[in-house]
Amino acid sequence: MSNPRILVLPLYGIGDALMTTPALKNIKEKIPSARITYLHMFKTTRDILAGNPNIDDNIHFPFLEAGRLRSVRFALGLRGRFDVAINFYPSNRRDYNMASFLSGCRVRIGHTYKMNNFRELNFLKNRTLPEDDRLHNVEENLRLLGFLGIEAPRPYPLEAFLAEEEDRAALGWMAENGVDEGAPLVGLHPGTSAFKEHVKRRWPPERFSELIDGISSLRPEHRFLLFGGPEEAPLKETVRGKCAPSSRGKVHAVHAPGIRQTAAIMKRCQLFISNDSGLMHIAAALQLPTVAIFGPTDPRWVSPWKCPSRVIRPAGPAVSCAPCFRYSPVPLKCWKRLDFKCLADISASRVLEAAVSLMGWPPPPSPL
Repeated sequence: MSNPRILVLPLYGIGDALMTTPALKNIKEKIPSARITYLHMFKTTRDILAGNPNIDDNIHFPFLEAGRLRSVRFALGLRGRFDVAINFYPSNRRDYNMASFLSGCRVRIGHTYKMNNFRELNFLKNRTLPEDDRLHNVEENLRLLGFLGIEAPRPYPLEAFLAEEEDRAALGWMAENGVDEGAPLVGLHPGTSAFKEHVKRRWPPERFSELIDGISSLRPEHRFLLFGGPEEAPLKETVRGKCAPSSRGKVHAVHAPGIRQTAAIMKRCQLFISNDSGLMHIAAALQLPTVAIFGPTDPRWVSPWKCPSRVIRPAGPAVSCAPCFRYSPVPLKCWKRLDFKCLADISASRVLEAAVSLMGWPPPPSPL
């Protein structure tokens, strides 16, 4: 197909969007004449992909706020403008499949899924591969490129492109908030998306506080930045408030005006420690050494991709049910009614040991 006009249909999260960037880079390398339009459901995913040279048109339409009738009209307005629609992984949602079908693209690429495949209308796509739950999401996306004639695509790292003015603004934020530009910084994200009960995949806030105390004792010169969106401000204050007085003064809550400004401040960190979240994937895209904490979600699919990292996951027979989450419209729940013991049982000392190993620090003299 010469000069293909490619429509990438909306994914929910920041991490999902970033995990498509290796595929986008392969498309532009192998088919330079392709014109790629990336359609986003949320402004945050549009913003984090802004400046990506592999995207020609980076647009947002508020599907959730617009309602079904306006959304259908918008999708019908895409007809005749594109040759190929790609629903990258995971897109096991009927709305995405309907948008692909209504776009009128002759080639509609995506996956079939092990759960709710028919109910979510995945048959509306006409070029599909069965999902392979042994693979990372990036690898699932790269597999789809075979439908474009791209064989053996390269597993590039995730990419996020920040502008110089955003880097300058990050330095300005640090100066305004009393964070020494020369101090080694540890970034932490104690939150997650709240969508579909995903607050339940947060490591307990007091563990983050214990971890900060442990790192502060081991590396007293380090300062700590707590990241998260406006809705996570109380969570950040809880983490800071539970720190020991000796380390509390070294902890700063980051309240940035947008996701790109957040990423620019994250870029100043030497280490990032996070739940399974969109900010974890931003850290990977920035090539930050990352310690990622997993409970009900599966690190095989969404662990930090192609960056220095350590993954902490539940251990022991009491939590052998983890991971339990699969890609479907069903909200996250603890199927064994253990109140997400898989996360509660992860100790601060385990995460500290992972950080020490990743950074090559001398080990702590005693457990936390």
